[in-house]
Amino acid sequence: MSLMHLSEKLHAALEQELRDHIDPSVLKRGWQYYVDGRVQNTRASEYDTLYGIVQGSDLYSVVMDASHFAYSSCTCPEEHYCKHMAAVLFQACSELPDGPKVAEKTYFRMLGLTPASEATRSGGQEQVLALAASSVAFSHPTERSSGEQWLAWMEESQGDTWRKCRHSLHALQPVLQSLKGLSKDWEKPRQRLHWAMAVLFALGQAEKAITTVDSFSRYYHEMSFIRMAEPWVEHLYTLIAELEPTEMDDAEAQWADLLVSIVKERASSVERQLFEWEYIYLALSEKLSGNREWFERELASMLAAEREEDNPFVQIAIAMMYFFDKQDDKSMEHFAKASFEKAQRVIYPCAAQRMEEGKWELVQRWMSFLYERVYPNRSGRTVGVFVTLCRRADQDRPDIPQWSAYMTELLPYSYQELSEHWLNQQRYEEWADLMLLIGARLEDVGVQALREVAKSAPQVLLPLYHQSIDASIQTRNRQGYKMAVKQLKKLERLYKSEQHDALWDSYIKGLTSKYQRLRAFQEELWKGKIVT
Repeated sequence: MSLMHLSEKLHAALEQELRDHIDPSVLKRGWQYYVDGRVQNTRASEYDTLYGIVQGSDLYSVVMDASHFAYSSCTCPEEHYCKHMAAVLFQACSELPDGPKVAEKTYFRMLGLTPASEATRSGGQEQVLALAASSVAFSHPTERSSGEQWLAWMEESQGDTWRKCRHSLHALQPVLQSLKGLSKDWEKPRQRLHWAMAVLFALGQAEKAITTVDSFSRYYHEMSFIRMAEPWVEHLYTLIAELEPTEMDDAEAQWADLLVSIVKERASSVERQLFEWEYIYLALSEKLSGNREWFERELASMLAAEREEDNPFVQIAIAMMYFFDKQDDKSMEHFAKASFEKAQRVIYPCAAQRMEEGKWELVQRWMSFLYERVYPNRSGRTVGVFVTLCRRADQDRPDIPQWSAYMTELLPYSYQELSEHWLNQQRYEEWADLMLLIGARLEDVGVQALREVAKSAPQVLLPLYHQSIDASIQTRNRQGYKMAVKQLKKLERLYKSEQHDALWDSYIKGLTSKYQRLRAFQEELWKGKIVT
């Protein structure tokens, strides 16, 4: 509430100054801020100055000096006169007697128009048409408006928000909240579509914002932008999951088609992007494929696009459409046409889903398809997900030897996963054979793993200790000899726990004889009381 009302003189002076210095599009945004109740306080002074506080992406302080308008300022990032100034003037007008009408008349005068009531009474057809055209900027569409109308309005009213996001997406948060707030009383099906549109608009603004960042700091800004937008993306996936394609009326189906077209356009782009638009498209298409008519129409559209352009996204999308339709062979055929590096993150979930469904004949075909592409490019980075799938398959169907064969053939890159898998499955002999094959040293094996094997299958550790002891001795240095003696003590306990005292004595006799020329090693054996 203002401490001092706007005087007639100050009102007239500021109206003229804003009209002369602010673009009509900025005035329209200022009006929308006023309508949305973003102005928190106004105060006029006796020195021809109006003050105000406006809630934008942050709280902004406005000072407008009618006598020296060039000294007017706002704490927002805008370099010139801004919408916050216009909003403060409209709010100050609204606090006068008959205020809302005063604010409306002020706004229309500044645009060079006549208020709606006066235009209607005077019968001025041109003024009415001009009023209707201008009203789009500050009067948002309704629940019954089309998605295209809402998207156009969002672009018109908030389409420059990205310019304020050079270092952070904070300016987009209140925009997204206010857009969603416009449909808070709508019916749920239409509300989900509107909220999804609002999220896509915000993500699009973020994509524009990242283009303003210099190449040296782009990576850090990308990470920051992606982290801040994570809740928006998660909410979008939730909204998509709640869609009911078979229950949509014609208007809602058109909304859904518009969402798909927006996401598809971004997913088809070859430019570097912040967000994984192709996965958003796949989530949408999977959900909407519940409507058979939509599925057939979209698949036909993508097949037509395949003939017209060479785009990996198109092949991946077609492959997933066939997967949704349980045509796995056709799905793999199209995945094979796309770059595996780009497609693999989608192919792995296909194999995992068939595992969940227990369709093991299909699982074997998917895993064979994957193996043919992983093996030629095998490395520590590329085999991890595939081996994880193999482990999962081997747990459910250990009777199929294919899984262990894949993991073994991918050694040494699969060593860590395979070792852990065989320990978890209590397949100790295979685990020990793997250790021998790799030449693993016992000091590199976890203490807990050694205790587990020693308790359940101590006999499999004997050759491992022999190999590790020999490797320590071959270092030909005092530290290696000490490590060998330390392992010999553990080996002695194993032999004796299995009641193989004679074998132990025979082994030690052979070892000391073999390395009798190594005086330092013989000293360590004596110090460790391995020999007397």
